[in-house]
Amino acid sequence: MSTFKLIALVVLVAVAATLVQPAKAEAMDAMTIITIAGAAVLVVTVIVVVVIANIRDRQRGEAAEPMAVPVVVAYDAGVVQSN
Repeated sequence: MSTFKLIALVVLVAVAATLVQPAKAEAMDAMTIITIAGAAVLVVTVIVVVVIANIRDRQRGEAAEPMAVPVVVAYDAGVVQSN
């Protein structure tokens, strides 16, 4: 699934959830509304920065490659200690 499709799906689910259960305007405090709006702007900003960075990396041919799996090596001396 591409990044654009994932973002579109998340936005669609958020809008659908808002429309299904709308809150009454008088039930929300002004500070709560400002906090929600600020969080929404922050989330959108982070998504935009990540998408733009990904697009620029692909244009330069520097798209992130999957990380290599670290190899763990354990050495067994074969010596058993007893008390």
